[in-house]
Amino acid sequence: MRSIRWASLATVAGCGLVLVVCAVAALRGRPWAWAPGLVAAAVGLRELRALQRGLR
Repeated sequence: MRSIRWASLATVAGCGLVLVVCAVAALRGRPWAWAPGLVAAAVGLRELRALQRGLR
């Protein structure tokens, strides 16, 4: 069994949480929330891909 990179996993979870909060804020009429939401999605996706590369 390979070791899990816990820092990357925490980053993905944190970015997911920020993305949900920003999506709710954007749907409630705050268009400024799209920018940090998109940044969080990009960072989370990058870390998720890095985690998947580590499993190969």
